[in-house]
Amino acid sequence: MIEHVLRLYPAAYRRAHGGEIAATFREMTAGEPWGSRLREGAGLAAHALRVRLGPGPAAPAARVLGLAYPFVLAAAAAACGLHLLRWYAGFAASPAPAGVQLRADLSGAWGALLVAALLVFTGAATALAGRGRVGLPCTVAGLLAFAAAAVVSGPAFGDPVVTPAATVLAAGVLLACPPDRRPGRGTAGPAGVAGAAIALVVAPRAVLDARLLPWPSTDYGCWPLLVLGAAGLLLTWRHGLRGGPALAATALACPPLLADALLTARTDPTALAVLAAVLPAIAVSVPLAGRLGRSRRTSR
Repeated sequence: MIEHVLRLYPAAYRRAHGGEIAATFREMTAGEPWGSRLREGAGLAAHALRVRLGPGPAAPAARVLGLAYPFVLAAAAAACGLHLLRWYAGFAASPAPAGVQLRADLSGAWGALLVAALLVFTGAATALAGRGRVGLPCTVAGLLAFAAAAVVSGPAFGDPVVTPAATVLAAGVLLACPPDRRPGRGTAGPAGVAGAAIALVVAPRAVLDARLLPWPSTDYGCWPLLVLGAAGLLLTWRHGLRGGPALAATALACPPLLADALLTARTDPTALAVLAAVLPAIAVSVPLAGRLGRSRRTSR
């Protein structure tokens, strides 16, 4: 494993420090189970990405990545949660025996998609709960597996290009974020707001799919983006963040939910029009919320 991870480092860095990194890795993981080796390897891969891209803890890019980190977790978890809910709604509505359905659904690329979605949802929730050493590798592994399965399944899944690209981008943002920029546990902080965003995206969809309300869904996939935008607005206003970093962080967090929305809305012109109106509204509102937040803090 370590030989493949070392290739992620720039050549000059690898020549200077590769032997030391490999020796330390082997010493730390000697006799450890596969899961521990995978976790340490994921940590090294993240470090290699940060070395290659250069976002040190004090760099402006690191600040943006730190702002985006909890919301990328939330967006990935929400998108995969919606995927699992759609699968379960079809499973519950089908007249076929449960065993027959499970054997069909859990085979091939579709089975990989379901397992990967469950891994992302569980891993992201674990990371937002303050267990990043366990949750982050699970989330990244799930995102990459989801992307690979979506490519393999092709048109059968719905989109073999946009969805994989969005999930790989999300994994890259999570890996690139410096560890000391990742928010810790806290119900009132970014992690708590991001966790609430997951619930606000998934719970209404579950209620509608269970037919507990008399009206059908007409969100066209826009509701998750609105929830994510509202969460970003709340933190931007509360902390008086500058518009540029806050907007960049929001943009980095959007792709998983945007890909899911496009999958839902791509055949409906009305849905695409609504989606086209939501994104500029979020882009305008985030910097405005930051200015209002700074004015509030100054007037105190």
